[in-house]
Amino acid sequence: MNQYERENVEQIKSEIRAYEEKNGKMPKEKKAYYIYRRMGQIYSYKETFFLYSNNNMTKQEYYDRINIYRERTTEEGEAICVDMNRGCVDFMREEGINANLYFMNARNPLSHADGSFEVDGKYYFFNLTADVMRIQTGMRTRNFGISQKMIAEKLRDENPKMDRTYHLNRMNEQNEGKKFFEISPETIKEWDNEFEFTYKGLYTNDILDIMKKESFDKKFMEEFFETKQPDELVQRKFEFIMKYVGIIEANRRRKIGNIEAMEYYRKLASEILSKEDIKKYIEMCKGFIEKDGRRQSRNIVIIKKENKNIYYLYNSEKQTYEQVETKELINQEIQYYSYKTRANEPIITLINEKEKEVLERNQKYSEDIQL
Repeated sequence: MNQYERENVEQIKSEIRAYEEKNGKMPKEKKAYYIYRRMGQIYSYKETFFLYSNNNMTKQEYYDRINIYRERTTEEGEAICVDMNRGCVDFMREEGINANLYFMNARNPLSHADGSFEVDGKYYFFNLTADVMRIQTGMRTRNFGISQKMIAEKLRDENPKMDRTYHLNRMNEQNEGKKFFEISPETIKEWDNEFEFTYKGLYTNDILDIMKKESFDKKFMEEFFETKQPDELVQRKFEFIMKYVGIIEANRRRKIGNIEAMEYYRKLASEILSKEDIKKYIEMCKGFIEKDGRRQSRNIVIIKKENKNIYYLYNSEKQTYEQVETKELINQEIQYYSYKTRANEPIITLINEKEKEVLERNQKYSEDIQL
């Protein structure tokens, strides 16, 4: 552990001691969950690592990513799956809990790693990487103490080449041939309420469900946002999310990581906008720029309109999306990963065709004036 991790671990240990002095010895399963949830508050996903796609990487990109992988946790708590889950494993072991780290492919230097802990011969799975955003925004965890069946579903893919269920079999082999046990969602919710990881007994998920019911009341939405125009309604919903919902501050942290923040906004949009809204009128793109040999996030949201789209660029300082003009977007030389071409593309390929014509005419006009 680096100094940042050690300082946070010592703080969490003091919280556990204070709890036990007041309430008696904490059961190991419960202690493991407290460690998991609190460690999820100290980390953020390492952006530079995240911005390299697993598909069609060049040789240089591959080695760049390995170098980022080997850097371990930064002084600000930026980390990747191995760092996060290893941090939990090491902490649990210090607390007398038998815990293990499992690499999906020990021969692959970029292999994912999951964790587990064992109590009285029962093994429990966890993957903190997939829960960091949820933990920091008050949602239910989805990757702690889940059943053998649920782990298999997460690893299974319709494409045989992408199926990773072999990873589960290898973990079981390491666990004396035993399957993973489940900690019920009801038990975890009891712990969350006791430790105040929920807000008045409600997860963010519950609040989003309430908002979703209101959002899908078309008449109410049209009256609330004072428009019946579908694309305009989507735009006003999205701006409402930015202004009034925004980032939920993590417990004991000033703000969450940028990757977690952008995932949270994506989650908000999928909950509050209908599938039709998203399909027809909105696109959320994972973009980046190259600067000083490293990639930096420049995520974009596009509200699709007939003649002129509306563009929002993520502001990492304010942790929100801000509206930008088309020309400014193009001038930043942003690239995004296209799922159609399976390659990085310049952002101009997403610009509305009619806008491109106007931009090209303006550019030609400017050149003519200079001549």
